[in-house]
Parts: sequence; C-alpha cells; structure tokens
Amino acid sequence: MMKRLSILLLSLFAGLTLFAQNTLTVDAPKVVTTDENFRIVFTANGRMSDFKWPGSEHFTVLWGPQSGSMSSTSIVNGKRTSTHQETYTYIVQALSEGVFTIPAATATVGKESCSSGDFQIEVVRGENRPKSDADASSDAAAAKSDEQASSAALTGEDIFLRLTVNKTHVVKGEPLVATLKLYTRVDVTGFEEVRFPTFNGFWSKETESAQQVQFERENVGGTIYQAAVLRRYMLIPQRTGTVAIDPAEMVCQIRVQTSGGPRSFFDSFFDSYQTLRKRLRSDAVQIHVKALPEGAPASFAGGVGDFRMNVSLSRPSLKAHEAASLVVTISGRGNLSMLEAPRIGFPPDFEVYDLKSSETIAADGTSGSKTFEFPFIPRSHGDFTIPAVSYSYYDISKGRYVTLTSNEISLQVARGEEIEGGGIAVPGVARQGVRNLAEDIRFIHTGASGLHRAGAFFAGSTGFWLLVVLIALSGFLLGLLLRAAAARRRDVVGSRNRRANKMARARLHLASDYLRQNLNSAYYEELHKAVLGYLSDKLTIPVADLSKERIAEVFAGRGVTPEWSDRLLHILDACEFARYAPETELAERENLYNEALEVISRVDGQLKTNGTMKKTRKTLTVLLAALFLSATPALAAGEDPRWSEAGEAYAGGDYAAALTLYQAIEAEGLVSPDLFYNRANCHFKLGENPQAILYYEKCLKLAPSHADAQHNLAICRQFTLDKIDEIPPFILVTWVRKVKFLLPADGWAVLTLVLLALTAALLLGFRFLPATRGRKLSFIFACIVALFALVTLCFSLSAKSDALSEREAVMMQPVSTVKSSPGEGGKSIFVLHEGTKVEWLDTLGDWVKIELPDGRQGWVEQSVLETI
Repeated sequence: MMKRLSILLLSLFAGLTLFAQNTLTVDAPKVVTTDENFRIVFTANGRMSDFKWPGSEHFTVLWGPQSGSMSSTSIVNGKRTSTHQETYTYIVQALSEGVFTIPAATATVGKESCSSGDFQIEVVRGENRPKSDADASSDAAAAKSDEQASSAALTGEDIFLRLTVNKTHVVKGEPLVATLKLYTRVDVTGFEEVRFPTFNGFWSKETESAQQVQFERENVGGTIYQAAVLRRYMLIPQRTGTVAIDPAEMVCQIRVQTSGGPRSFFDSFFDSYQTLRKRLRSDAVQIHVKALPEGAPASFAGGVGDFRMNVSLSRPSLKAHEAASLVVTISGRGNLSMLEAPRIGFPPDFEVYDLKSSETIAADGTSGSKTFEFPFIPRSHGDFTIPAVSYSYYDISKGRYVTLTSNEISLQVARGEEIEGGGIAVPGVARQGVRNLAEDIRFIHTGASGLHRAGAFFAGSTGFWLLVVLIALSGFLLGLLLRAAAARRRDVVGSRNRRANKMARARLHLASDYLRQNLNSAYYEELHKAVLGYLSDKLTIPVADLSKERIAEVFAGRGVTPEWSDRLLHILDACEFARYAPETELAERENLYNEALEVISRVDGQLKTNGTMKKTRKTLTVLLAALFLSATPALAAGEDPRWSEAGEAYAGGDYAAALTLYQAIEAEGLVSPDLFYNRANCHFKLGENPQAILYYEKCLKLAPSHADAQHNLAICRQFTLDKIDEIPPFILVTWVRKVKFLLPADGWAVLTLVLLALTAALLLGFRFLPATRGRKLSFIFACIVALFALVTLCFSLSAKSDALSEREAVMMQPVSTVKSSPGEGGKSIFVLHEGTKVEWLDTLGDWVKIELPDGRQGWVEQSVLETI
C-alpha cells in the first residue's frame, strides 16, 4: 500500500514540475528599417535573476534594459492559481541593412538556467525621415502607418491583395497550395463585398481560414508591410493545359486623418478621421498542368505524390462465420483525398461487405493517411490466402509510376463454435441461394454485325413509302381481279368459252378409246365432234352456223395464223371423208389424232381471249416483283472482315486491338447497335468508363430493347460519382415508352407494312366474301388493324427521330463546373463528374445549356461533354 502511495506522489510531483516548467522567451519584430527604433522584450514565467544579454554589433541600444514584473491570482471553483512574469526591455536601432542573428539571452528563472535562443531580424533600407525621441510605449510601425494614412490619396503601393501559389508547373493530380494575403501600410478597419477566388478545373479544399485577421510584418521589395493571411487552399488540378485561377476581390474600409491647416500643440488631441473604401483585386494566376504519362499500371488509382502502403488484418485469428476486416492504409504526401480504393481479390467463399474509408489529413491538406477497410466474413473453415495487394501511384520526384506491393496474407479459419457431443452450434444445415462471386459485363456479340450506313433507316425512307404505295396498289389490283373473277363466274358464255379446251380434250380422250378398240366409224365421228365442239365453245358460234368460211374469217380476226387455220379445216375434211370412205390404216388414224391435239393446243394459245385479265395479272406480277426488290435492300446486311478479327482479339484479352478495329469500321461510316455495344465493352475493359457509358447509350439509341447493353450500362453507372434523382414522368408516358422501346425504328416499320397488307386483305374480304357475317367481321378487324398500323407507324417515325437526335450527351471530364450563365463570369452552381448523362438544350458559342434528370439547368463548356 505504501509503495503504491509513493508512486502516486512521485507521479503527481513530476506532473506539477512539468506543468510549472520555467522558460525564457524573446519578442521582437521580424522585419525593421535602418531608421526605426524598435523594442526587444525578454520574458520569463517566473522570478528571474542573473539576466545577461551580450547585445549585437549590428544594433545600437538606445534605451534599456528596463525591467518589469506582473503577478496575477485567480480562484476558480475554490482552486487558487497564481502566475508571475518578469521582463527586460530594450529599445534598439539597426546600423546597416541585412539579415542578422541576435544572440540569446540567459538568466536563472526560479532555480533553473534558461536561454531564449538565437533569433533573426531582417533590416531593410529606411525612408530617412527624422527620428523621434526614444519612447518605450511608441510603436514605430504604428507611427509610420499614421503618417501615411494622413494622405487621402491611396495607391496600390499602400494596400493590395495578392494570391500566391507554391508552384505553377504541375502534373494532373499533383497538389499545390494557394495563399491569399492582404498587404497594407494604412489603418484597415473593416472589409466589405469579399469574393474569394474560384478554382474551376481544380478540386479544392480550404486548409486555413482566419476568423480574426492577424497582421505580421513582412518585407515586400524592400518595403515593410503589415501582412495577414486571409485564406489558404489545397488545390488538385483535374484537367490538363493552362488553367487560370480567377482573382479575388474585396472592399477595404480605411481610416485616414482629415485635419488640415496650421497645427498646434492641441491638434493631436482634436484630430478628426474619416473612413474611405478602396476596392482591391488580386491578379489572376495561371497554372500549367501536364497530363500524366501513358502506360499507367492496372493498379493505378489516381495517386500523385509519394506514398507508402500498409496492409493488415483487423484480427490475427478467425473462426468461420466471424467478421473481420482487411485494412489498407496509404500514407505520405500527395493528393490523399483523391485516392481510390485498391482492388482486393478475396477467396470465393468470403462474403465481402461495403467498403469503409477514413482519412487523417494534415492542416496543409497534402500529407497524412487514408485508410480503406474491407469487411468480410468467411463462410467455411480451412486455410485461405488473400493475394498480394498492388497499389500504383505517380511519383513526382522520380517522374514515373511506382507500384507498391504487399505480401500475400495467409489466413487460417478455424471451425465455428462446437456443441457438446460434436457438431456445429447451428440448428441445421444453412442452405443459401447461389450468389455471384463477382459482377462483370456480358460478352460481346460475335454473330451477324448488322452494319449499315450511319443515318440510313428503312423507317420513313423512300423505299418504305414506296412499299406503302405498292401495298395499296396491289390491294386495288387484286380487288379488280376478284371482281373480274366474280363477273366471269356470272358469264355463261364466257364459262363455256373457258371450258372449250377442257371439253375438247375429254372428247379426244373418248376418240382415243375408239381408236384402240378399232372402231373406225365411231372414232372419226367422235374426233369430228371434238373439233367442232371446241370451235363452237371457243368462238361462241352454234354448231349449225360453223362453216369453213365462217371459221376462217373468225380465226383471221382473232389472230390465228393461216397455217394453223388451214390445218384445222383439213382435220375436219379428213374426218368427214373417212366416215364414208373405206377403212384407213392405223398409222394414218393415229397421225390424225395427234395432229388434232397439236392444232387445238396451238389455236387455243393464239386466240386472244380475256385480254383485260391477262394485263391485270401481268401488272400485279410486276408490282409484286417491285415490292420484293424494294424490300430486299432494306433487309440486306453488310459484313466486314474486321468484325470477326475484332471479336477474336477481344476473346484473347487484347481489348486495345479490338477497339482499334471497331473504330476503323465506324470511321468508314458504318454503324449498328452491336458495333456500339462491342466498342463500349472494349472501353470498359480498358478502364474508360465515360466512353463505355457513351457507347452503351448509342447502342440503346438504335436498339432500345438491347438487353445486354442495358445490363452492362447498369454496371458502368455504379462507377459514376453523381447520384441524381430523376423526376418520374406521367405513368401513361412511361407505358408508351416501354411499348415503343420493344422494337427499333426499322422493326416498327416492317410491322407497319405487315399490318397494312393485312388491312388490305381484310378490306378485300369485306368486299368479296359471300356471307354477310364474314363481311361484317372483316370490316371490324380491318378498322382495328388499320389503327394498330397507324400506331406502329408513329412508333417507327418517333424511334427514328430519337435515334437521329443529338439532344442527349455524356460528361467526359472528371470534374466540370456548371455555371448559371454562359462564360467565365457566370456563377458556379453545381459540379458534375464524368459519366453523367445530361440533356442538351441550347448552344451559345462554346457553351451549352444542359438539364439534369431532376430538372436542374446550367451552362458548361462544350468541350467537357460528347453527344450520344
């Protein structure tokens, strides 16, 4: 017990001794003039004895040392606290210009020997004005300010604002420090209309902000000013080239003396003052930003500076189903706030949760550490290995990329809590659904490319409208054919005429039977009837009126050549003669039969019957052929040998080569949804997320129902920084859009043609169906199908208009400032990051008016975005 009490008392005594440690300090201006009298004050926080200061050969002591002391006692909550200070004061004057070291003073403070330490004073040329008498309470700087403030005319040398940076040539992502200072030689009483600089093109962080302005002396070009730091910023450039920092502005309230005329002894007591306002503006500063060199490693995460990495586990030992974290700490100097998390390859059976990050940044904003914590839970026991963590950054001093690599982490996961008798303390087998080990974009399309000329659409094209007209004409001509067919069915004479050839062949067939039976008389009689019956039916002349002269006359008028007319008459004569003549040879009878067949076929082909019907059929055939030929170019698809080469390069992991081939195809004016989709995949694999989003959007612009593009685009948007809540459209608009996006523009155009053809067919049914019920149903369905055809036509033209429009764009710069009006003079209202989709509303010069999905509008430079 006594030992513990002794340790406690000793600790208390050591603490009190440390708290009451004696010191000797010095207070003097950092900059003075050769004609200025100033004070040097040595202060001890206790009773001082044996004080010694050797002085300096560069300074003349005008007065001193003057000793002084001050004691105070305070009682707070019954606790009494006493302090005591002693001072030695000198008034000195510099003998020459330069930077001189003042030797330290020594003294015994309490019972300790203390030293103030050496300190430096800069001496500049004075204004050679008459020196005043030594006055320990006067301040040379205040007297000088009062003397200058007596002049009502203020110039830029009396007071000015200056913005300085610690470096003007940097690389993209390299931090720099900007300081805004006020320099004055007059009495400043207040500030108005303060506008601090804007940092367009920089990521900025305010590291110092003066709550109360504290002035210190500073030498500027040989003149002493009272200088105060107003703001200090840490800047990180986000774009390359020459980036300007806008100037700062403010209005200073300055007190000046207004007394004039003869001065007396009492003037110093009755002087009057007035407050003047002077607007100050700093100069613009230009920063030259170079791009980072190409060939960044895959593990590059945007770091620029000099960093170190430490990788560790939050727990040295672990059991199954217990939580732990992999902690990656990046420390050093550079753009710590912009660092991205490294990629960690956890074992497949580890369940990984959302990343947590924290940072500890020094006051200047350029040094400190950033910690990334990856929580995980192993779901089974065993030995696991977490691969080495690689993290690359750009080293400014070395001018190259540096990769930090940790060691592999071996982790032994023990079994979970066991119950008595063996087994795991769980109620049963914990079944779980199959979960994704990782998420990746879907593979490229390697089938038919579907390439066509950019801007070429079947929907709304000349060929499309020609097909619409051809469908209408075909329906009209088909109606004429059907009407003619109905008229033919009602025409008895015409029906007899059309059946002439058929009846003749039937009688000839009967004659051939008589011929085989060797019935000579019956054969010639039936052959004679077949020829006369054919002529009667074909020429629409009764058999009684058929004479040779009448037959020859009609044949001549109907376009039958004399040769075949004579041969037909010869057959009639042969039949009449053979009926009454002796029996002829079988060969002669067969020759006559064959000749009758040939003559009837030739005569029937030369007779010009139903000319209108033939012309109608011919015209309809031509229209159908034209319809096919017009549709063929619209359905044709061009192929390019580079398409398959690009697919092979992508499958082999050479994404850059595949991208080059796809770009070459597009450069020749060929486009297709799959071309844009495959190119977007290449950009994503190469880490170019904004370009990937742009080309997925281009793909969906041509084919809104492209499922793979929708899936991959959703993954890409997970890497964008901006989260914008879209204003939901009216529910009917949403339904119409969903239906319209089911097919591309050309798909709706083809469906329109099909529906128009179906409408024409139903209208023909309404006109020519024999049943009344059938005609009514045909008319109702024709109206419904025509309405659907009109809707699909509107969808087709609207989808084409959407595909050709350039009213949507994607932000391509890492950080872009949106202004309230076009031009650098506009007020910055919000910031957008790369990959964000916006709507292009208007253009004015190099500035574009944009609108976000949540309705906010603003102006950005045209170079920071690209149209879809």
